[in-house]
Amino acid sequence: MPSRLPRTPLAWALTLMLGACSSVPERPAPDVPESWFHAVREQPADAEALADWWQQFDDPALTQLVRRALENNRDIRLAMLRVDTARAQLRQARAGLFPTFDLPGSASRQWIENNNEPNPDTPIGEFVPDDDVITFDSWELALQATWELDIFGATRARTDSARQQIRSAQAQAIAARLAVASNTAQGYVQLRALEGQRALLVEGIELAAGLERIARALFEAGEVTRLDVEASAAERASLEADLDELDINLAEARLALDTLLAEPPGSTAHQLTTSARVPLAEQAIPAGQPLDLLRRRPDLIAEAAQLEAAQLQSLAARRDMFPTLAVQAAVGRSGLALGDAFSSASNFARLGATFGLPFLDYRRRSAAVELADVEGESAYLGFQQALAEALEEVERSLVRIDGQQRRLTSLRTTLRHRQLAYELAQKSYRLGEANLNEVLDAQRGSLQARQQVLQGRTALATAQVALFVALGGGWEMDPNATQSIGGSGP
Repeated sequence: MPSRLPRTPLAWALTLMLGACSSVPERPAPDVPESWFHAVREQPADAEALADWWQQFDDPALTQLVRRALENNRDIRLAMLRVDTARAQLRQARAGLFPTFDLPGSASRQWIENNNEPNPDTPIGEFVPDDDVITFDSWELALQATWELDIFGATRARTDSARQQIRSAQAQAIAARLAVASNTAQGYVQLRALEGQRALLVEGIELAAGLERIARALFEAGEVTRLDVEASAAERASLEADLDELDINLAEARLALDTLLAEPPGSTAHQLTTSARVPLAEQAIPAGQPLDLLRRRPDLIAEAAQLEAAQLQSLAARRDMFPTLAVQAAVGRSGLALGDAFSSASNFARLGATFGLPFLDYRRRSAAVELADVEGESAYLGFQQALAEALEEVERSLVRIDGQQRRLTSLRTTLRHRQLAYELAQKSYRLGEANLNEVLDAQRGSLQARQQVLQGRTALATAQVALFVALGGGWEMDPNATQSIGGSGP
């Protein structure tokens, strides 16, 4: 039986070091529920409806605003610049896979004091000039190539990590587009709600002014006191103050849309006609399955790409602990001269190799591995947190839509009763069975019910926009581009 070769401490250290560098920490796949807890009914997601979700509101002005915002918004431009940055970083990482070429050159001159008499009997004596100071010149010019062989794949791992960074930057750019579309739609809904509130408030002021006129007439006839006149005047003045504040909010809402569209202040006010209609998506919004979020929400895709990039960086840090090998080759011409007595020039070629063993640098490289592992764990926790928030946003939106739909139905029922009461009050007044104050009170109740319906419609529209965004609507993605999440690097 052949005897084993003795292992030195260095060999044992190398064995342990290389064994520890063979893999990266494995992390479990994310825990995603099979269905939504608050979904009314299970329906597959409609990819076409989600891609251009703002068209589901059937409002040409909203569609035009969203498209203009997506074309002009500065946040989207900044996000696209970050994609370009990631692409440049990929080119920089890939450069390590190829040889580098250089054209080094050097030249020097030395001055040497000649204190000895030349001896012509020596081999070089006849070439040494008889001068007090001898000049010695040398020069070299070469084309040199250096190639560090990526034997263990550290550079390839960093290149793959840079590709994942591009994927993350692209997803973040899409998330920026989705945020701009969402903010534009939300701003438009609020703008239309404010315009509707203003129309109802103007109508309320007219009603209050009518009540004030009637109170003054009754006071002059001696049928009411001065208190009734002052109370009606105070109500009208309060409504006018509310109108002033609402006009401020309306102007701010228009300015916010101008900023989203990257247009001068006042553009929205000039381009949009006044409307009291708050748009609603009349069709039900199919939520699909929770697993769809991993393929459709850009923020989750960005976090998954960041996680994969961190895994690859951890793998590269481990492979940096393996030996390195680089080869160099050069061709060129060199020359030398000894004063005026001798000069020569010749072509040359060099070929060499450099072998590196990072054993003495083990502490620094081991710390780099620990740092990469911590960053990988941070990326994993960041992805888990983003997934939990995404699931919560969808569930929250489903709850709000369901509740706001029921609330709006109840408010519409209340409005019908208020309008019927107003009609009955008018009939009773014409028949002499009711006084004018009862008619005005019924009219005021009908106006308040209309305001509540407007508020309910606005809340429902806001919840619908939030659900579209929570589901990751607003863009299309190749499903083949989705990679596994939570596994170890290659």
